[in-house]
Amino acid sequence: MTKNGIAGQLLRVNLTTKKITNEQLPLEMFIDYLGGRGLGAFYLDKEVDPKIHGLSPENKLIFFNGPFSGTMVPGNNKINVAFKSPLTNTYSYSLCGGHFGPELKFAGYDGLIIEGKSEEPVYLWIDNDKVEIKSADKLWGQKIADTDHLIKEELNDQKIHVACIGPAGENQVNIACVTSDVFREFGRGGGGAVMGSKNLKAIAVRGSKDVEVADPEGLMELVAGLYPNFKKNPKAQIRRVEGTNELVRGINNAGFMCTKNFSEGTSEANKEFEGSLFREKVVYNDVSCYACPIACGKNSAIVSTKYGAVKLEGPEFETLGLLGTNCGLTNWEDVLHVSAICDALGLDSITAGGCVSLAMECFEKGILTLKDTNGLELSFGNGKAEAELLEMIAYKKGIGADLAEGPAYAAEKWGAPELAMHSKGMTFAVYDPRGAKGMALTYATSPKGAHHMVAPVFGGEMAAGNRFEEKGKETLVRNTQLNFAAVDSLGFCATCQNGFLRADQLKAFKLVTGYELTEEKMLFNAERIFNMERMYNVKNGFARKDDTLPKRFTEEPMAFGESKGQVVDLETLLDNYYAAMGWNNDGVPTEEKLQALGL
Repeated sequence: MTKNGIAGQLLRVNLTTKKITNEQLPLEMFIDYLGGRGLGAFYLDKEVDPKIHGLSPENKLIFFNGPFSGTMVPGNNKINVAFKSPLTNTYSYSLCGGHFGPELKFAGYDGLIIEGKSEEPVYLWIDNDKVEIKSADKLWGQKIADTDHLIKEELNDQKIHVACIGPAGENQVNIACVTSDVFREFGRGGGGAVMGSKNLKAIAVRGSKDVEVADPEGLMELVAGLYPNFKKNPKAQIRRVEGTNELVRGINNAGFMCTKNFSEGTSEANKEFEGSLFREKVVYNDVSCYACPIACGKNSAIVSTKYGAVKLEGPEFETLGLLGTNCGLTNWEDVLHVSAICDALGLDSITAGGCVSLAMECFEKGILTLKDTNGLELSFGNGKAEAELLEMIAYKKGIGADLAEGPAYAAEKWGAPELAMHSKGMTFAVYDPRGAKGMALTYATSPKGAHHMVAPVFGGEMAAGNRFEEKGKETLVRNTQLNFAAVDSLGFCATCQNGFLRADQLKAFKLVTGYELTEEKMLFNAERIFNMERMYNVKNGFARKDDTLPKRFTEEPMAFGESKGQVVDLETLLDNYYAAMGWNNDGVPTEEKLQALGL
């Protein structure tokens, strides 16, 4: 370990040749690319041809921590994985909280690159400097929790941290995720399918090394001063009590919460899922990721007549929205049951919900019949049918095989492309962009498809009272995209921005690494990262034609509620945004912009 917060080591594992190597990773890489997401973009662009298929052995899984990982900086638990997505055919990345990232750092590694393909099922065992590729024959076919348990039993250590895939990943379902410690996911883009295509069942890590920072006393003083910020921040405090489901009340009341495949933006039934009722009816304790003072994770449980006892961590707001309200569910027993199924099988719950809601609308409109669905009554609100369809997706059975390819593929095959609520093949998150026009730009211009956390601007729009306006949203979205590129790269949870502001982030960078990072340099790096992600897609033929939204958002006014009558003028938004980004009218970064960023 170095004394500047980083391990200085990149672990590279080739599953084809079984070769395992360590590479030096200098501090300069963190200065120029900040860490996690930035380094993932750099190595993916450098090593993975944008034109390959996402399930090709040439694809790689590129894991990187940020410089704060394993220190006492609040919320420093986010590790990023970058890969070419089999779902969207784009650059993709996904972040995971919990403890897996810090544990990798304690083992002595800032990053891990998995390449090639094993001929047989294997898992990777990282025990500090000892790294082994071990047989996963007994693990293949197991669900997430069972895989975690069996690995810990085999290695005789209950404290190791495991990231693994379930049956959905093994079957190379394009909406499969990689799950860490049973309930924390590298969620979107199909990273689980990429892992399954490599016959890699899991990565298990045990680390016991120290992380030494440049100024430990100064860092302790800074962190001690930050904790009162979290205690007095209203957003941090309500999230501590209600988790991310504290968002339900505001979004549903404002009329842009996904309901019945985004055909509606609000419902009286959605009020059952407000954060206060979540806390009252199903939560039994709080869960914290590594070094987090907020503890927004919630363990929940319910005993129902339909399903018996169901116990899990979550569901988070996005899961609740896409698996729940967007599929017309109205009670906690159904929502917890389908959430637990996604957890067990290793499905991205957001995209899975978007797939199920697509099938439900197609069924209600007669596009799918009982013959097509193998007898499933796929009406909105049918939780049992939803649960069965999720199993069909994970195992590629019946129409589940179509949805396993993604919503765009399924809708096209069924002759209803207009009913798939996606951009670049990825389904939307909870927030209907008709009710928050900045989110329209967030979804359309995200490098990985319709992902909300690239720039979650809805909160700022609601606070400013201008959520229906298009004017000025290009600046809001651009600035938020750069901010999140920096936060994701530094490797701390976005929720911890409620108490850990940019000035303190810069102080922490110096105290950890010894390098004084200016705000100008941070934002320059963030802009370089975002443009690098954009250019990866451009090299694969992506342009303005792909920065799209469904006609439901651009042509169908919201029917009722506080966002009634709203549609999105996407073309005007894109014109203004491209100009603000220094891109041409086709959405391609200009030569001048690339040169200015050193690209």
